[in-house]
Amino acid sequence: MRAIVWQGAADFALQEVPDPLPAAGQVLVQVEASAVCGSDLHLQDFGAPPPIIPGHEASGVVVELGKGVAGIEPGERVVMDPVQVCGRCWSCRNGIEHLCLNTRHLGSGSAAGTWAQRVAVDARNLYRIPEAVGFQAAALSEPAAVCCESFQRAGLREGDAVLVIGDGPFGFLHAQIAAALGAGKIICAGHHERRLERIRERTGALICNTRREDLQERVRREIPAPGVDVAVEASGSGAAPMSGLKLLRPRGTLVVFSYIWKPEALDMGLIHMKELNVLGSCRSHGAFQRCLELMASGKINTACLVDLVVPLEDFRKALARLLEDKPSTFKVALAPSS
Repeated sequence: MRAIVWQGAADFALQEVPDPLPAAGQVLVQVEASAVCGSDLHLQDFGAPPPIIPGHEASGVVVELGKGVAGIEPGERVVMDPVQVCGRCWSCRNGIEHLCLNTRHLGSGSAAGTWAQRVAVDARNLYRIPEAVGFQAAALSEPAAVCCESFQRAGLREGDAVLVIGDGPFGFLHAQIAAALGAGKIICAGHHERRLERIRERTGALICNTRREDLQERVRREIPAPGVDVAVEASGSGAAPMSGLKLLRPRGTLVVFSYIWKPEALDMGLIHMKELNVLGSCRSHGAFQRCLELMASGKINTACLVDLVVPLEDFRKALARLLEDKPSTFKVALAPSS
């Protein structure tokens, strides 16, 4: 089969590789759509050893069942949770399997990813795609699910005021999900005007271009004291968590969603005096099915994030679009089976 293989550094190549075989408890999936995540371009930074087939945001069709698999049939349309768990470690035994200490995460280690025509994945990690949802939209159920986890962690309540810091795909998805879950006022901050306008048009969120206006002044003007209920850091900026903290009400919650490569100090006195909650949110915990239902109902539209779809042969075009046209691009996707 054909696959994109990461060779190290910034070296990706289209290659012929052996077809994967589903082990006991696994399913072989023909990949119809696989989106590119920013983390796919940071494999070396995360210490992953090449060669690796990247990719973990994907949808496809079941083509073969491994030994012992029941409850799913060839021909079914599915998405996959890339976090394959051991079921034995402390995290798995204590109900937080998504933080498995021995995870075989698709596309980031020993488990081949979805930038390929076919992928083998644990059957327990598959979710059926609703009839109303296409393959490209379904592939983004994984990033939607990890964003949904942010609000599960924060305990978002109907009517809560939400600040989303970041105007990339995760900022867009957080704003959509906040609206779908019944949040009150939503403010999305970033510095790419075209991205912000698309977020506003889709979600009704108030937007703040931080290159043109002060975020603190804008939030305090739009949301009365004492501040926002939930702030989500979805930009990766080292300064963003502190910006969010300053705008929280007493006992408000900051969710650190993005991986921050160059973190800056937080004001511990502020956290102490206002009894603020600072939470990390990584991967998803029981959020896939909920997101698929929201997608099927039209409350979440992941397809509107996809700006380019190409076959595997044109993967360089997709990567170049992400890197060179960031101000107007949210997501690109590969169509391995086309």
